[in-house]
Amino acid sequence: MATNTVSQVVPSAEDAAALLKAFQGWGTDEQAVIAILAHRDAAQRKQIMLKYEQMYSESLMQRLQSELSGDFERAMYHWMLDPVERQAVMANAATKCIQEEFPVIIEIACANSSAELIAVKKAYHVLYKSSLEEDVAARTTGNLRIACLLQLLLALVSTYRYDGDDVNMGLANSEAKIVHEAVSNGTTDQEELIRIVGTRSKAQLNATFICFKDEHSTSITKALPHGADPTGYLRALRTSVRCLADANKYFAKVLRNAMRDSGTDEDSLTRVVVMHAEKDMKGIRSAFQRRSTVSLEEAIAKETSGDYRSFLMALLGS
Repeated sequence: MATNTVSQVVPSAEDAAALLKAFQGWGTDEQAVIAILAHRDAAQRKQIMLKYEQMYSESLMQRLQSELSGDFERAMYHWMLDPVERQAVMANAATKCIQEEFPVIIEIACANSSAELIAVKKAYHVLYKSSLEEDVAARTTGNLRIACLLQLLLALVSTYRYDGDDVNMGLANSEAKIVHEAVSNGTTDQEELIRIVGTRSKAQLNATFICFKDEHSTSITKALPHGADPTGYLRALRTSVRCLADANKYFAKVLRNAMRDSGTDEDSLTRVVVMHAEKDMKGIRSAFQRRSTVSLEEAIAKETSGDYRSFLMALLGS
């Protein structure tokens, strides 16, 4: 359920020529760039890049980076990447500052299907000559303080979940009790929580979450300790549960948090819109509307400006 509108097939040579024209002259015609690239799907964008380099002997990606700037340039850079490679690039960047950027890794591990996650990890192999698991695990070296956080992340990126809808209600009830025992003692039994969150199917986990709420009149995320969390483990566990339970609702919350009164988090805003515009953004937009007094487009228009705003609006179908 994508939001960006894709134009009827246009010869890639025509698009390449139009882009070169937009780059020439006294200044870049950013609106012309948006009019073309925001309305081409991933396969079309790939063909445009190939044709542009063939016709003009230069990289379109490098030309875009030199012609554009700021948040608009960063958003366009990620948009032009192959969707699978884009996630691999974002995951790699997140491993470099894992305590701050762990939500990126969790989103890639939890919002994708098992087959999609495998595809991202294959792209990661090609791009970085190492595995995503290897780079996440490497952050443990010399930093035992965040070992639980890294154990959770490693479990999430290593799993191959069953994607079906079959549910074992007996297992859901028993694991809801295990989760309650783990969180009620205030220490959270990491091994059991990580085992359950890191291995069960999304359908099975949702059944467990419902059993937990029915029995204890609160959600698992609210039941987790809310005290000091210096390692980030509890925040990561909440993020994982929310993303696995309802990805649309989770990403709508990420967008709301990115546009708080304290200031706009352009990185998170760009990440969600660019990664989901041609996949499932309609569901995220609907979830955002249910918890907000304004539409997603209205909220983004208020918080952004210039070509960056125009680009995001185009990806949202406005």
